[in-house]
Amino acid sequence: MRSDNKDMSKPLKVTRSLLLGFAGGAVAAWFDLPLAWMLGALVFTMVLSLGGVEISIPKPFKTSCRMAVGVILGAAVNPETLSRVGEWPVSLALVVAGVMLMAVLSTLYYRHVARFDTLTSVSASLPGAISTIPMIAIDMGADPRKMVLPHLFRITLIILIIPPLFTLWQGSGSGRLVAAEQGIDWWGVHLWALLLVPGAWYLGRLIRLPIPELTGPMILAAGLSLGGFSVTLPDWLFAVTFVVLGASIGGRFYRMPMSTLLGTGRHALVGNLVTLATTGLVALIIHWLTGVPLPVALLAVVPGGIAEMAILAAVLGVDPVFVTFHQIFRSVLINSSAPFILNRVRRHVARRSA
Repeated sequence: MRSDNKDMSKPLKVTRSLLLGFAGGAVAAWFDLPLAWMLGALVFTMVLSLGGVEISIPKPFKTSCRMAVGVILGAAVNPETLSRVGEWPVSLALVVAGVMLMAVLSTLYYRHVARFDTLTSVSASLPGAISTIPMIAIDMGADPRKMVLPHLFRITLIILIIPPLFTLWQGSGSGRLVAAEQGIDWWGVHLWALLLVPGAWYLGRLIRLPIPELTGPMILAAGLSLGGFSVTLPDWLFAVTFVVLGASIGGRFYRMPMSTLLGTGRHALVGNLVTLATTGLVALIIHWLTGVPLPVALLAVVPGGIAEMAILAAVLGVDPVFVTFHQIFRSVLINSSAPFILNRVRRHVARRSA
């Protein structure tokens, strides 16, 4: 299997990866599982990756899917949504407090129970981007074998747990891609707007928007929606987006040694359960203090990927604009402060060792 991976050209690897992702999604859709195309692709490609099959999803594919997610989110904006923005400062402050509490409790577990070194413990606990925190921490001397897996487990666990949880919460059928009685929407509405999306992304990069491939198209679609041109993507594009997002996560388990998965993995699992318990507590407090529905508050604070949590909110119908704004706020907060936090921890450890 591994020799096949080496001999296969990149286009063939990408084609195979997408077909495997669609196969997993199709099986999950057959069984009518919640968010089937994403979860099916994730689980199937994760199992294959652990078995030595390389899942290759190029960056342009991921970027395009984030653009599609931005359009989906922006299309959900309406005057009623904008009228609630003034109610968000309290929940944003609670997100800050919640992120700090998650990081502290997880750090204590990794340091004193799992016996990770201090820098690795802190870097494994910061609920930021899996593409950002590990890179910074490894450059500063954190143990990559012990630090990357908690981040990978966090994203995977959240995406595997949240959709079934919402299905139980809201009733059977929540989160299905297409309602059978409505048939499949092959064409969408106002798809001409997609021609403007690359320009929105490029402009977002020029003015340094956070996650420009998501926020640029989101602002564009929001403006069109408020102007009376609400964009609706066809169902097949939803499915492609879900498969790419799911396979991108599943492919990260490629060639992970079973000893690492079982050894460091058990600590990563417990550490992330601590994080999820803290997330639930913060969501409850936001619900009690602001009146935001608990499902909305939970998706807004759970430390998953921005695109993944945003698309979950859109599909599950739980105020995607509120969720996305809070997720972007959390991501910017953590990813911008992480270099300073980790550098301070490194200096503290160096002083104690001197």
